[in-house]
Amino acid sequence: MFTVEEIEAITVGARLLSRTGDVALQRAAQSVLSKVSVILPETLRDRLASAPFYVSTCGASVSPVVDLADVRGAIRDSRKMRIAYSDQKGDRTRRVIWPFAVAYYVEATLICAWCELRNDYRHFRVDRIVSAKPLDQRYCDHGGQLMAQWLAMRRADQAGY
Repeated sequence: MFTVEEIEAITVGARLLSRTGDVALQRAAQSVLSKVSVILPETLRDRLASAPFYVSTCGASVSPVVDLADVRGAIRDSRKMRIAYSDQKGDRTRRVIWPFAVAYYVEATLICAWCELRNDYRHFRVDRIVSAKPLDQRYCDHGGQLMAQWLAMRRADQAGY
């Protein structure tokens, strides 16, 4: 059985998903809370329903263009995506990317990917993507190699500060 702290962790984690702009994960979090509620004894069920935590609703907006469930599916299946991207200045480029992670920040959601156009790792703000389409073409990731290299680069960048 869950401890009170584990129930609180589940509750806070599920509520934090409301800040991601990822509608499918938000629905999944509500489903998890419903399922957990059913299996809990009544005393703990009340704790889940009335946990004394507030999570603000401000956060990354829901993209009218990018379905993050499609992005997560492309990551799971190692599928390339074709996107049209508008940078900070408004300049647009068309790219084929190899998405390997989604980064959920309070102010923005990013797709972390290998970019064929730049032949390098890039981050794409979901709110700046003009169009996105998962492709049938797959990329080879050799057991999470892209994520591992990206994390190593991030650690090296952070150590340099």
